[in-house]
Amino acid sequence: MAERMPSFSEVALADIRVPADRLRPISEAKVAALMQVIEEGVFLGAITVRRLGKTNTLIDGAHRLEAVRRLGRETIRADVLDCSSSEARRLEVTGNLTAGMTPVQDAIFLGVYQDEYEKLHPETKRGVAGALAKNGLQRANLHVAELVAESRQITPAQVRRIIAAGRALTRDERAALQAARHKIPMSEVEKLGKIGDQPLRALAVEALLEGKKVATAIRAAKAEAGGEAPVKDPAEEAFTALSKAWARAPMAAKNRFLMQYRHEVWEAQNKGEPLANFLEPEGDEK
Repeated sequence: MAERMPSFSEVALADIRVPADRLRPISEAKVAALMQVIEEGVFLGAITVRRLGKTNTLIDGAHRLEAVRRLGRETIRADVLDCSSSEARRLEVTGNLTAGMTPVQDAIFLGVYQDEYEKLHPETKRGVAGALAKNGLQRANLHVAELVAESRQITPAQVRRIIAAGRALTRDERAALQAARHKIPMSEVEKLGKIGDQPLRALAVEALLEGKKVATAIRAAKAEAGGEAPVKDPAEEAFTALSKAWARAPMAAKNRFLMQYRHEVWEAQNKGEPLANFLEPEGDEK
């Protein structure tokens, strides 16, 4: 379990190592903004590092560290922890989950968090009897999923799909999706987590990078394999949806619907002849 050193320390930048496999790349815009506020004397709070011998490995605060480095400072205030590499990884994840991340970054960080948690607690892997709590999430890390669900205004089920997507993506796919110039919607990231076939998932990632939808890649793959699904009739789909809604509606709602749309129904049945031509000024039929 992570333990803090007796107090915060002023750590030399030269003694801080930034891991090459950090999950979140540096944002130049954020570094520039931090440099400005630091020069104005704003206190940003300490970064978090892991002490291992004489080495301090960065856990949280990459943007602050880079901003201070570019300003020519020699030290930075740090919260020094004594913890394992897996604990450090999970702290990196939880430290960023509440930040303003993209849906792709949510998937990456949540996926890595789940991986690291299962390394520490292999008995909680999916499929092990008694390991899963309600909704398929481990009790010990349920609060992380709930936090993300609440902050993103999504459901725990969506969080599970996001975790699946993050765990399935390769390192190259993670980097490519994070570098995309356009925003990739949460709904599309969730779909990646439902694709079990890796080659198909790779095609879906390519589609997202081109600004297309996951469904586009799936349709293209089916067409190439000779299994293109038949094109659905929009009118037939709309009729089915209306029929289902009508069947569920109470009689009062049906009566209100018929009164509100009686003109349109009449004109559709009578080749556009206005219903008003058949009504008295008071509104009664002739």
